[in-house]
Amino acid sequence: MDRKDNLDLLRCLSILMVIVIHVSATHLIENATAMNTNFAIANFYDSISRTAVPLFVLLSGYFTLRKSKKLTVYFKKLTVGLIIPTIIWMVLYEVFEFIDVGGWNGFSQFIEDGGLWTSFDNLFLNDLGRHLWFMPMFIGLQILAPLLIFIKEKMGEVAFFILGLFFLAVGLLEAFFAFRGTEMIVANLFSCVLYLGYFILGYSLSKTILSRLKKIVWFTLFTLSTTAIYFFTEWAIENRAEISFKPLYFYDYLSIFVVIAAISLFMLFTKIKIHTQALQKISRGITPHIFFIYFVHLIVLRYVTRFFAEIMPLEDHLSWAIPLMSLIIFIISYLISLVFNTIKAFFVKKKRSEIPAYKVSHSPIEKI
Repeated sequence: MDRKDNLDLLRCLSILMVIVIHVSATHLIENATAMNTNFAIANFYDSISRTAVPLFVLLSGYFTLRKSKKLTVYFKKLTVGLIIPTIIWMVLYEVFEFIDVGGWNGFSQFIEDGGLWTSFDNLFLNDLGRHLWFMPMFIGLQILAPLLIFIKEKMGEVAFFILGLFFLAVGLLEAFFAFRGTEMIVANLFSCVLYLGYFILGYSLSKTILSRLKKIVWFTLFTLSTTAIYFFTEWAIENRAEISFKPLYFYDYLSIFVVIAAISLFMLFTKIKIHTQALQKISRGITPHIFFIYFVHLIVLRYVTRFFAEIMPLEDHLSWAIPLMSLIIFIISYLISLVFNTIKAFFVKKKRSEIPAYKVSHSPIEKI
């Protein structure tokens, strides 16, 4: 696969924005009733980061839907590269929770609640699972990818683009009705249907007349829509007693302003050329670790935020504490991934030397 330094950089930015969302969330909720300066700060960082998840889906569609797949090889890579790691991390997070929070009592409660089967059911067949909810949805999109490629080849590029717009409209409607109290899909795995619009448009948008728009247009649209997320969220929470929908609607990854912001930022980066070697090296070095960073960062976040809370009153310094903590969590998660891959490479190398004919296939994660 040809390198796309601009999109590699966008991947790195997206995972950093995921971390910013999770760092901001606690402070946003804690200050929502008071509607004070700290709420405004947390709302600002959360609002500018809301495009993170849609960007991952757009980027995946851009690369995944370009050419036909050999189904046996593809699904083998999907199983090894995404499905098995997701289940492993699901187990690790359960272990982490009952060790960190409850010890032996936490483990006993975990068993009483149904153990690993309940965890699997919550993550894949319900809408729970902490930040890991994204993985069943994403796996669902990857499972559908060969079918979507077949449909694209049969119906043509224009019709495929229109199909993407249709599914995006479905996602927009579902998000609106969900925040009015009527959810159409409650399983993370099946929620991939709602993100099909992003997935298809990630491939199709650069092939349409929209790709001719100048970078300044996309940047302006991103700025305006992100500003709208900020102010409409503030308005909705301030007037939560009067409005007929849940006040965090404008944060939803399928709300109208997030859709516009995500598509705008994606299209902006497709037009950017990265000529700086330092940026190229950084993005190329981090990109293979993106999914590991996604998996591990919530554990790192807990300890980093505890450390900061012990050394200073966070609520007095949110304006710089949120970006600083986010960057530290990002770097530590990346370093953990480096260590893990170094250890893994040692054992793989050792195994290869013992069995010269053996080949380890690359994970599809690196191409997402």
